[in-house]
Amino acid sequence: MRFSLWSSLCVSFVMAAAALPAQAVIEIEGVQVEESIVANGYKLVLNGAGVRKRGYFKSDVVALYMPERKTSAEAVMKPTGARRLTLVLLRDIPSSTITRYFIGDFKTVATDAEFKQVINEVGQMGQIYGSMNKVSKGDVVIIDWIPGQGMLGSINGKPLTDKAWSSPLFFELYMRMYVGPSVPVDFRNALLGVSKQGG
Repeated sequence: MRFSLWSSLCVSFVMAAAALPAQAVIEIEGVQVEESIVANGYKLVLNGAGVRKRGYFKSDVVALYMPERKTSAEAVMKPTGARRLTLVLLRDIPSSTITRYFIGDFKTVATDAEFKQVINEVGQMGQIYGSMNKVSKGDVVIIDWIPGQGMLGSINGKPLTDKAWSSPLFFELYMRMYVGPSVPVDFRNALLGVSKQGG
């Protein structure tokens, strides 16, 4: 009798689990990218994902999550709600190179006046990247914008800082490095969800 009851419970559990919808994912360069997530208590959907390149090399798979999908770069960059950028490294990159990439990209997207307004934040981020020995293939970097708090980052689940950067301009400029006019069209369009990239 006990065995029969236990068997019935197991069968019911398996049937219930089978009835649950599978989490939708896409695959880019072997990286599994979820089509919806919950981040910091906010339900977000995949706006787009693509492969960023440095020269001839593929450096990382980037996924952008938003409360709802937007195809306008301006709408994506403005921190009017929760945002998440997830970066999965496709190759090892030494700290000196990471810092050079970040500072170079930031100077490309910011005007002199904008750069002066966020010089402290840029310096802090540069120091954080410079303190790492390297980032390795498979490492996961997350950049969040949390309404009412600001911008937070982590690598492999470890926070980059214990305090959020509250400047909306800093976050907007950071996002401009991914969907701004200086970004390669195929990568920008992939994050904006107007085309697909990678595979």
